Amino acid sequence: MSLASQIESVQPDVYYKLLSEPWYQNIAIFRVREKQLDTQVNKALAGLAGRNGKGGATIEVLYPTLKAALANTAGPVCTLEQRFYVKEQRTVNRGANGTGLAAEAIAVNLAQTLQLFFLGGALNGFYPAPVFHREVDPGNGAPYFMLEVTMHATFALTPVQRTSQPCLAENTPLTVTLTDTQPGGGSTIYYTTDGSFPGPGNPGNGGAGTQIYSGPFAVAAGTVVRCAAWNGSLQGSMVGTYTIT
Repeated sequence: MSLASQIESVQPDVYYKLLSEPWYQNIAIFRVREKQLDTQVNKALAGLAGRNGKGGATIEVLYPTLKAALANTAGPVCTLEQRFYVKEQRTVNRGANGTGLAAEAIAVNLAQTLQLFFLGGALNGFYPAPVFHREVDPGNGAPYFMLEVTMHATFALTPVQRTSQPCLAENTPLTVTLTDTQPGGGSTIYYTTDGSFPGPGNPGNGGAGTQIYSGPFAVAAGTVVRCAAWNGSLQGSMVGTYTIT
């Protein structure tokens, strides 16, 4: 499973986890990106389209984001941040057809539900962020109370498989010879002499940009040669930079 698909799966997993737990059975839960049209949420808050005939409280599960890499950890380990918006229209929520669950209680229960919950794969158990819930001004005179709830989890990034970096063979002065170092060979080596990125995404144009290496070539003294290699489905190699003398 790719890194992108692992992150992509977190939001629906969390969403369906909450829908599966009896404690949330009367709360309308939505899966959103950073922002969505408010029609469904507002209807649920107003008691017009709640869950199991209840209304006045909602949870919005936002799309997760990767934060800064964690210090003092082996390998590429980052923090994944999963946020929620908890909204409560108190007049409806505390009425006969309300959920009866205050926004603060919902926030705490989110932390309890997901604390050390393990989704499998590279994502380790969730834990509350240092400030795991805070009041948010919904703006525009909105008739509801709103909390933002934040949970974190450690996320081990999967190292990518890169092509081996080509090497510069020093033999004849002012002549550049590049060598494929990928086991089994078969790499396409790209190079530039204008300082730009050496890769297929930067096509050559009248001698500028990327060139495909086909054999030794001469350059003037002081020329900076940058080179990289691609091989099949592997990602491109690291970039080698050499000043030719």
